[in-house]
Amino acid sequence: MSALKGQRLSPKSGRRPQAIIGAAPDEPTLFRRALEHLQTGGRVVAAALCRRVLARDPRHRQALLLLGALEVEDGDPAVAERLLSRALELYPGEFFALHNLAKLRQRQGDGAAAIAIFEQALARRQDFAPSFNDLGVSLHRAGRHAAALAAFDRALMIDPAYAVAHGNRGRVLLDARRAGDAAAAFRREIALAPGSSEAWYNLALAHDALDDLAETETALRQALALDPGHVAANFQLALVLERLHRPAEAVPYCITGARRQGLALKPCLGITAEARVLLLGAAGACNLPTRALFDRRRFETIAVHLLPPGAGEAGPSELLERLPPYDIAFNAIADPDRGAAFLAVAAGLRLGRPLLNPPKRVLGTRRDLSPLLFADIPGLAVPPTRRVTRGELLALVAAGAPAPPMLIRPCGAHGGSDLKRLDRPAALAAYLDRVPLDEFYLTEYCDYRSEDGYYRKYRLIFVDREVFPYHLAVAKDWMVHYWRAGPAQTPWMKREEAAFLAHYRSVFDGRRGEAVREAARRLDLDYGGMDCAITRDGSVLLFEANAGMLVHLDESREDFAYKHAFVPRIFDAVAAMVERRLRASAG
Repeated sequence: MSALKGQRLSPKSGRRPQAIIGAAPDEPTLFRRALEHLQTGGRVVAAALCRRVLARDPRHRQALLLLGALEVEDGDPAVAERLLSRALELYPGEFFALHNLAKLRQRQGDGAAAIAIFEQALARRQDFAPSFNDLGVSLHRAGRHAAALAAFDRALMIDPAYAVAHGNRGRVLLDARRAGDAAAAFRREIALAPGSSEAWYNLALAHDALDDLAETETALRQALALDPGHVAANFQLALVLERLHRPAEAVPYCITGARRQGLALKPCLGITAEARVLLLGAAGACNLPTRALFDRRRFETIAVHLLPPGAGEAGPSELLERLPPYDIAFNAIADPDRGAAFLAVAAGLRLGRPLLNPPKRVLGTRRDLSPLLFADIPGLAVPPTRRVTRGELLALVAAGAPAPPMLIRPCGAHGGSDLKRLDRPAALAAYLDRVPLDEFYLTEYCDYRSEDGYYRKYRLIFVDREVFPYHLAVAKDWMVHYWRAGPAQTPWMKREEAAFLAHYRSVFDGRRGEAVREAARRLDLDYGGMDCAITRDGSVLLFEANAGMLVHLDESREDFAYKHAFVPRIFDAVAAMVERRLRASAG
């Protein structure tokens, strides 16, 4: 999902610059010319003209405010700080100086200061929709979803045609798992700004959350019709086509997304980056999302995607030669099925720097290899899993097998996509008619329902072979996924999850605790994890263990305060691991 948008000084905003900086019609000629250039997109000329105004009159209120706003958005943060501080010194409580100083703090990653200054500005004036919009952006980043929605609602009460605020409101609703309401908000944004590829892309994400793949595909194709180089839309359409069992169609969109993204450099938002991290990915649906793992307040990142053999203008080694210097690399190619070819290429790269999650280790984490990898760990139950072809399954159908109950899923499928429990032999034939793919996993189904009738799925994250609890999903159905179960959690479920996050050894104690810690050691990844359950006989039931365990902290602070207290321990552990690797390489 794209980032929430603050108000910008641009002709596309549909607002006259005078409304943003408080300029009066009778300003001197130089300043009027600055406003005219700003209105037509001449931001550089507008800034130069403001500097000329201030050279003549250093106390010129409107020039200070406009130049400060331009420096916040496109210039030097230190210059912006001086200009806005000077404006507040000369004109205490000046609303637009406070508004833009809050935006500066927002861009610097200091969310708490941004919120405080926006609120200070709005205490002086409550009829300016962009301030409520930008306050909402900061509240959302702080995990305060309800307060963010209230801020966007205030912005839209002032200006119902404020397209950006409709879109931002939709993004918060989507994070709050209110996909239907989010889709409605994005459609209102599109009605006001039909040429926005971002609005169509976000509408696609809402439909995807609603499991409406046809509408998802339609919205993504509209986004790409408006902007063929939209990186996220290309990657997302490839994912959707994979789920629609059209993998050949997905490949060109993966390649286009990777080519258009190129080297994606994200600067550190803190004062000094602790390290520059190379994120090595692939042009395919096989990468671990790393948005949350490497805190932008601590790290600078460079993301690059390997292209399929024969698809690139240069080979992987030539691509790496064009990279700027980096301190450490992280292999984000996490799926040993879909990413097998890319992992083989990545394994042959000579990076010359420490590499986290070496590709050869990731290749060994296929589901069918788990019984061997984790064999004989006391207290750990690993259901037998076979990797089978479509032909082998058709032969089983002819023979009246397999014996139920069994789980079947396509190789490389995640999130419950095309996962089915076969409770009778005839179900396999119906499944193969519906899922026209070639390779599958068959896993013996083990009932893991607790005595209270609920199913519980625990996610444990392994950072440098140490165990950290991430979430607990509780549901009435055997197919438990947190993104489905989380929003429906009752107070008692949240209390149980909070207790698990606070003291995971209260659940994984004794033999169970040693079992998961031994699993972390045998998986032998710098970053990975496992999904598991507790059976009625007290064993740990392994669902999967690999490098593809997604972590984030998108839940609202109001509803999941305990997650905001405990999940950051995972991110701190990643940062500490990076520091250890860098010390070891320097020594």
